[in-house]
Amino acid sequence: MTRLTDGMVKDIIRSLDSANEMLIALTGMDTVELACDAAGITKDMIDLDGIKVGIVPVTSGKGIITKFSESVAEIVRRLGMEASVTQAADVTGLAEALSAGAEIVFMADDVTFMAINTKNGRFSNNSYCTAAGYVSALKGAAGGLDGKEVLVLGAGRVGAIAARMMTGMGAAVTVYDIDEERARALSESIPVKVAADVNAALIVHDLVLNAAPGAIDGRFVKEGAIISSPGIPFPFDGLGIKRAGTIINDPLDIGVAVMAVQCASFSRLRRQDAAHGT
Repeated sequence: MTRLTDGMVKDIIRSLDSANEMLIALTGMDTVELACDAAGITKDMIDLDGIKVGIVPVTSGKGIITKFSESVAEIVRRLGMEASVTQAADVTGLAEALSAGAEIVFMADDVTFMAINTKNGRFSNNSYCTAAGYVSALKGAAGGLDGKEVLVLGAGRVGAIAARMMTGMGAAVTVYDIDEERARALSESIPVKVAADVNAALIVHDLVLNAAPGAIDGRFVKEGAIISSPGIPFPFDGLGIKRAGTIINDPLDIGVAVMAVQCASFSRLRRQDAAHGT
């Protein structure tokens, strides 16, 4: 998980409506539908309304990011859940959330961002859920990934997970990482190609999932490319924005929404027989 800064999150709450509209326009799914797709379910398989969620601030490491917990709470509320930020932090905050009956608890330190289902102890990890969310976004914007060539930038936690998911969907995946050995190690576990030159790879790919932290030179973005980019900070210059047909990017919304829906699905999926009216 890339550590966010105060500046990255200060305007998230105000941008949620426009972010949802962006997803509908670019992927054909709203935030809830996208999160459900990423979690491997459909919207009618789960009822999110009224699920109690506690967001616990954590002070370890570099400390609390201003507005982070409040932004997570608002994203979760937009899904229909009842979310609140605990008054206390750390272990005392966790005790506060549990005492309030939270079914899901969000916590993040400098290394791990997770949502815990208190009903059964299962949890959702931000790296996995961010990858799943942006794969679903790319799939929606591209009209499916089966048989299509996709470039993944970055073979770290998010990029490796995304590459694995997309090969499972039938995509032909090429991976680039500034550490070529890391990309080659990934290619030994899943059937992906390794690109040695990022610019040469960019210029020939219509579909890109960017999970790398570095800036992207807009001169090498293919005209009309569809780019799903969880990378923070925003890596594209003005030329890259102009050349790309679609860029899907937000600082927090998609990953958190997928975490909340996946974590809720661990205990809230409707029974199959109820779905069939029996």
